[in-house]
Amino acid sequence: MNVTFTTIQVSKYGRSLLLAALCFMLAACDQFFETPKDTAPAKVQVKIDSQRLLSAANIYAYTQLSEALNQAQILDGLITSLLHHPNPLSLEEAQNTWLKAYQAYLRVSFFHDIPRFEKPQHHENADTYHLIDEQLDTWPIEAGYIDYLPQYPLSGIINDMTLKISEQDILQQHGFSDRRFASVGFHPMEFLLFGVNGKRSAKDFVPQENSIEIVSTDIHEKDPNLVDDSQDGKIPDPDGLKVDIEEQHTHAQLDNLGPQNHNRRREFLRILSALIVNNLQKLADRWEPAHGYYAKQWRQPQQKKNLQKVYQVSMDTLHVELLNRHMHPLLSQQQPDDLRSPFSNQDGANMLAIMQGVETLFNVENGFIQELKLHHAETADKITAQFKRLMRDMKKLPANVATQPLKKRQKVIAPVQKKLITLIAHLYAGAQVMGLPLDALPVSTN
Repeated sequence: MNVTFTTIQVSKYGRSLLLAALCFMLAACDQFFETPKDTAPAKVQVKIDSQRLLSAANIYAYTQLSEALNQAQILDGLITSLLHHPNPLSLEEAQNTWLKAYQAYLRVSFFHDIPRFEKPQHHENADTYHLIDEQLDTWPIEAGYIDYLPQYPLSGIINDMTLKISEQDILQQHGFSDRRFASVGFHPMEFLLFGVNGKRSAKDFVPQENSIEIVSTDIHEKDPNLVDDSQDGKIPDPDGLKVDIEEQHTHAQLDNLGPQNHNRRREFLRILSALIVNNLQKLADRWEPAHGYYAKQWRQPQQKKNLQKVYQVSMDTLHVELLNRHMHPLLSQQQPDDLRSPFSNQDGANMLAIMQGVETLFNVENGFIQELKLHHAETADKITAQFKRLMRDMKKLPANVATQPLKKRQKVIAPVQKKLITLIAHLYAGAQVMGLPLDALPVSTN
């Protein structure tokens, strides 16, 4: 089947073009098999080994989370070294290991979307899978909510002297008034380690006192009568006059201010690292095949239903995460915003990590591809071949693809987008073969 794809150039029409192309391909799934309609895989009734497939998925989740935990523990040690000896080399080592730890988590992060029953204790302790993932991978974030920006030297939690730098207080600030106001997880840590455009200086972590007296830049705990109803960064004074917070310093002081609150920044980074390790440890324990809480659930009678959930979430990850949230902005915006890793500039590497996670899950021993070969080898071969083509092309994507001009991004990403749409069509056909009902795609044929 020959299908022509048009590179998405205009944001207004990008989504409709993409969904229309995907709908067209899925409507033509039968042509992929080149078999008579009365023998199409969608109509074949098969019995699949749900227990074996779930066991394979369980082992994948546990193995990958253990790898993410291992990298996070290594990162924690390197952060300790950075704080003991702040220098460009120790900072670079921490940055490189952050990339390894985060991408290891990305390869299994989609498992948090698989519906599950949580213990009442998980809800009571606010550590359900969903909440843990929010504490690990909330994005995009407002960097100025964390620390200083070039034009705002006293911004962020680190410079807000009304807030304590403690685990409890930092967690309370997470999503304080908006999801983008993230205070914990990989991305606040990314900003602390990389800074704006990857220009973080190791000097920011040298233990030292402030060069000037710091005045609070936040009103969370101020007199309730001093309410910021102007939304302009000013607070009313007792006489009703608005006073700019930073005007309490002279212009000369601000011009030569430089980063402040190094000790608070150091402690903030240390706490973030410990929280990431703790959360990954919880998830790895729950997926431990013999005794983990989530692993035990998969041995319950509703095995095929659980299997359908795993397959569905894998498809949603390719469609929603990769096509919509990652590729669409890169293909349609002159200056992409709301990116996953704007500080380390690793959006190409992030897309590859997500793709690697889904590909490995399907190809793991006793996984979906192996089961599919027992029932319709041609479909399994099509999926395997398309995964290989897609992985080959994605490995060629620049890690910092988001920093390139729009036309260059379109040139390298559009072929990947086309192959990904084809893969999704093949995977839907594979679900039909195995009798796994999937949700309809959010597209219209009208």
